[in-house]
Amino acid sequence: MNEIINKIFNEDVLSTLKRIPDNSIDMVYGDPDYNVGINYNGKKYTQRWDKYINWYIGLASECMRVLKPEGNLFMMNYPKQNAYLRVKYLDDKAYNVFDYVWVYNTNIGHSYKKFTTAHRSILHATKSKDNNFYKDQVVVSYQNPADKRIQQRMAKGSSGRMPYSWWYYDLVKNVSKDKTFHSCQIPLRLVEMLIKSSTKKNDLVQILFGGSGSELVLCKELGRNFISSELHKPYYDMVINRLNGNGAIKEDYKLKFRNNRANYDAQPVLFESEVKYETREKYVSK
Repeated sequence: MNEIINKIFNEDVLSTLKRIPDNSIDMVYGDPDYNVGINYNGKKYTQRWDKYINWYIGLASECMRVLKPEGNLFMMNYPKQNAYLRVKYLDDKAYNVFDYVWVYNTNIGHSYKKFTTAHRSILHATKSKDNNFYKDQVVVSYQNPADKRIQQRMAKGSSGRMPYSWWYYDLVKNVSKDKTFHSCQIPLRLVEMLIKSSTKKNDLVQILFGGSGSELVLCKELGRNFISSELHKPYYDMVINRLNGNGAIKEDYKLKFRNNRANYDAQPVLFESEVKYETREKYVSK
């Protein structure tokens, strides 16, 4: 294990998972491809629904294998994808499965036939009833501290309440200083809450997909060990560069836009299950 801890591998995630012994990881976090046509450095992985779900189940199975009995698995996806994963696999294989919701604002993906999708599902699976969970590391302030019942709790040492099962975080905007040329970045405050809720310093976190590297930089800042993988070489190079530095994003890896409209691309809208297209600025990858 010492040879793979605090390393990211330029390979398929399932290959990396096979390097890891059973019952070794304190927390697994995954934000897999959603099978809706997202462009990752020029490649898309859209496939037949049944094939995708079988891949998703296989991924979750490996995650549960490497997870410690007291560990926690968090898997983020669109609601339909996670519903299939839960019913077809996790409800039978996990000790407990909890369903959380990340809510965000979006100006794209609107449909005339249904309400706009503006949330994602996060499944939280455990292997036993004794999973580690650290309320004091994610506690939020009481909204009514003057209430006598709340004052009694505070007198007994409670510093706040457990966060609810839904959270609002803005998407990582294209104009954000944290935005890289990676196609799908998750708000770090959300990932930080998940990591703090289920790990302590020096625990081992499996970040399934290296992506922009932000989650791995976060692990270092929080004093957590990590293992990860990133299949795409340009993303992998970016992650290595960030890990070897102070986590900063070099100008070469930041999202850039072309000013010439002739160079714009029609990209699939990411927030609808049906395939639609709209004109959008195309990022330039190095």
